[in-house]
Amino acid sequence: MIDNLTTWADNRGYRVAWGPREIVRQARRKIHALHDSGELEEHFCRNELDFVLNEDDETLEQSVVVVAVPRPAHAVGFDLGHSRLDALLPPTYFQYRETFEAVRNDLAENALPGVRVETLTAPLKTVGALLGLVRYGRNNITYAQEIGSYMQICGYAVDAAIPELDDVLDPGSQFLPECEGCSRCLSACPTSAIAGDRLLLHAERCLTIANESPGEWRFEVKPQTHHCLLGCLLCQRSCPANPRLQIADTNVCFSADETEALINDDYPPDSDVADGIRTKLTHLGQSAIESFLGRNLNALLNRRSRR
Repeated sequence: MIDNLTTWADNRGYRVAWGPREIVRQARRKIHALHDSGELEEHFCRNELDFVLNEDDETLEQSVVVVAVPRPAHAVGFDLGHSRLDALLPPTYFQYRETFEAVRNDLAENALPGVRVETLTAPLKTVGALLGLVRYGRNNITYAQEIGSYMQICGYAVDAAIPELDDVLDPGSQFLPECEGCSRCLSACPTSAIAGDRLLLHAERCLTIANESPGEWRFEVKPQTHHCLLGCLLCQRSCPANPRLQIADTNVCFSADETEALINDDYPPDSDVADGIRTKLTHLGQSAIESFLGRNLNALLNRRSRR
């Protein structure tokens, strides 16, 4: 079983780690402790972490398997009539859930045949760090060996006891050694969300939290700051521990009518334009962003106009 897992991961360019289901409880306890100490912002915990901290542990199987899957960024097109805007989605944002399912099916069929494999709802960054699969950078983003941070962490509950190997699962230091003496991400962060005195982000300042939350911006977003359709890549692209970012095409381009409707936030919910927008967002795996997609798009256009 162990040979199957490692060979399966190596052949695909993945990294893999595993351990007993107790590792998930350890991860949840660790995050609860950070919350109780006040180091994690209440709004961030409630909106970003609540669903992974309150699962019923009795649903877990004997072991957990966590996989680091390399992912590129993805380009999404917007037809402006006279020109086209290509906006970036950072790695993991394109078909995030679909990637979980594809890796699960592949894992179950080719690495663990005959074993029940279910998608794991858990704080996967913390679980991965406890298993030694990833380490945290100063920017609070996790890095996998030979991959960097351009990846998706996929976790699975497995109905089998997988033997532990010290050389595979030794967590060692959970801090990326390349971060010692380096402050590039601090300098690159446009909102001072990365702190020099702690590993945790100041989530209330994070651009990713701001541009993925509906309604008005949580703080003033300057035109030069908002550079991705969702999320942020500035600290990762400045990081010397990362490879060159690969960019793939989603083959999604919003038509001129759809783009104009988004920019003006003006289209009937039952119109052909609305149907076209929703079809494209479904393909991207981002149906939930319709209500603030126009806001983010306008910020990108504002940035482009100031160049």
